[in-house]
Amino acid sequence: MSAEQQGDGPAGLRKDAPPPGSDSTGSTSSGADPRPETPSWIRELDMALTVHPQVLLTGNVRDQYLLPDDHAAGRSTTLAPYTLGGVIESLCAARGYGALAFLDQVHERITLLRLSATVDQMPAVLREFAEQDEKWRRGRDGRGADGGDDEDEPEMLDRLRDAMVGVVHHPGPPIGLVVPYSGRLGSPQAPVAGEAARLFAAAEELGHTARPVQGASAVTPYNTVFWVVERQEELPREFAVGSRAVRVISVPQPPHDQRLAVARHVVGGLARYQAATGGPALTEVETATAAKALADSSHGMGSSEVMAIGRMALDRNLPVQRLDEAARLYRIGVLDNPWATAELRERIAAGEEFLNGKVIGQPYAVRRTLEIFMRSAAGLNGAQASSSPSRPRGTLFLSGPTGVGKTELAKGVAEMILGKDARPIRFDMSEFAEEHARDRLIGAPPGFVGHDAGGELTNAVRANPMSVLLFDEIDKANPRLFDLFLQILEDGRLTDGRGATVYFTECVLIFTSNLGITAAVMGEPPKDGAGEGDTGGTAGPGGGTGAGTGAGGGTGTGGTSGTGGTGRTGATEVAPRTDRRPLSRHDDPVMVRQTLREAFDAFFNDTIRRPELRNRFGDNFIPMDFMQEKWVPQILDKAIASVAGRVLETHGAQLTLADDAWEVLRVEAVRRLDHGGRGVLTAVESALVNPLAKEVFRNPPGRGERLGVVAIEGDGDGEGYRLEVERWQG
Repeated sequence: MSAEQQGDGPAGLRKDAPPPGSDSTGSTSSGADPRPETPSWIRELDMALTVHPQVLLTGNVRDQYLLPDDHAAGRSTTLAPYTLGGVIESLCAARGYGALAFLDQVHERITLLRLSATVDQMPAVLREFAEQDEKWRRGRDGRGADGGDDEDEPEMLDRLRDAMVGVVHHPGPPIGLVVPYSGRLGSPQAPVAGEAARLFAAAEELGHTARPVQGASAVTPYNTVFWVVERQEELPREFAVGSRAVRVISVPQPPHDQRLAVARHVVGGLARYQAATGGPALTEVETATAAKALADSSHGMGSSEVMAIGRMALDRNLPVQRLDEAARLYRIGVLDNPWATAELRERIAAGEEFLNGKVIGQPYAVRRTLEIFMRSAAGLNGAQASSSPSRPRGTLFLSGPTGVGKTELAKGVAEMILGKDARPIRFDMSEFAEEHARDRLIGAPPGFVGHDAGGELTNAVRANPMSVLLFDEIDKANPRLFDLFLQILEDGRLTDGRGATVYFTECVLIFTSNLGITAAVMGEPPKDGAGEGDTGGTAGPGGGTGAGTGAGGGTGTGGTSGTGGTGRTGATEVAPRTDRRPLSRHDDPVMVRQTLREAFDAFFNDTIRRPELRNRFGDNFIPMDFMQEKWVPQILDKAIASVAGRVLETHGAQLTLADDAWEVLRVEAVRRLDHGGRGVLTAVESALVNPLAKEVFRNPPGRGERLGVVAIEGDGDGEGYRLEVERWQG
């Protein structure tokens, strides 16, 4: 049987062509680009044939590998894709192997591929399997023989053991036995028994008793058993992976130079097809540019996936210049790219007015946010994008006081990018302060409770590949989680607890924090344990006790880490306290932004000691200003309009406020402005909504009736505020 019949790649290596394990160089079919260097794992495999009787291949073993074509005439410069079976076949043929036997677990049989040996030069057991295989194929093709199973036919594992014994003891020429999907022969969790136990016991003993094949050459190979498994931990516990007789070879994902070679192969084929079907012919520069773009956009993919991208581009009628779009389509399965649409560009162009309407009092933060998304819409994700083009579309780190609109800005961004009804997927990181919180995000590892459920983060992104992810109060997360964020920001992907890859390439990540807002008062360094206690904290603008951390101060229970401080992040060191007072709305905005940036740097540099993560945010740190008094009327009108809308929707009545009543609300809102925009809303709730609810409850308005709030009396103490309301119809 030929290799093509088995689907295992090109046939045996011709004697006048260089084997895949050689280091020869040449050119691709275009004659312009150097042939890629033979991967190191193939050279290691070639070496192992003479020194190890068994080889375990793990890792990227289901991929295809672009190597010199064995079928091309002469000393080939043409490249062709090989499967792992094709690589093994070519190496064995170059070493003089007589045959290769393959375990076929689908049809529970052992097939034989003759390389150079005659029938009488092969072990009797393989000749028997070859006869059975021929009988099976004739029965399958309807040529007379019965292809059914014989009731007396031994079990597959028993046949595999017999084949292994016959191969290892064969005097020559050398024979290879390939066992793909070796992890399916037993359980990695429980001991194997019966035929499986006999198989692995025999494999271990044969590994130690095997000897190289006798031959005329000074260095002859073994009769080699090739075990193939994607992950080494999938092997049964009885597999002698630590035996000196077993050479473990890891097949890595293709690096950039190998992906570039595959990309040139794909682009060359597409360019020829494009020219043959009446399309424009590409210059060498255009071809090289398209190949590099495909190699860059396929970061983290295998060679077979790069080739699949070429087939997808052909199916979708995408020109060669848009192969990066085909890579995005292959990666996340989203047919439409909203970042390339004119509609999104228009929304971003009008985004300043839109976001300023959503988040009042933050023109600086809105302007900075739009600059980042203009980059994404233009396909320029920053100067560092070339290192990993699969990074998320946008990353924001919003820092500022409580109640100034950090969450509202995230909601506005989601609506601007994804549509009117879109909302960010929010994770309150104060809920992820424990060490096991990592499993909640990506899923528990195999064998642990909840393994089948997956992770909250990975499940959300898998269900919605284009999402706005909001990580609120990120400084309160457990330090172990920052490893996940580093991988997302750098590579744009995560591997969940079940081993599946989740891509964040089309996501927008928004982190929020109020680092640097509060500060401790000058004093003695904290005593033992004070860094975790409730002393020395200053209540921040949002109120509460024991929550303050200063620039370098200790934190109270449940506090937010400040510059150099410790708290729920799990850090243990406490920096000396400073005399910086808490920031307030009366401070100069430029000084506030600078202080927030210093606190941001100190948190990543000193508190959690992850400066590399700080660098991934780059210039995407956006400080948000304190709420100023000049923005109160705009927030107030928006809040009153919301209350009036609910009255109209619920009761069918119209609510209006007189100027005097509005002024009372404004004064009360300014009095609570230290709590930001949330303080303004609290003032409206206390002075208007609560007394209005009493009025409406006692005397419900009729449909079409008008309620006019003429005056608001009281100061919030005692019984609270009282309304003077006039009613009239229509």
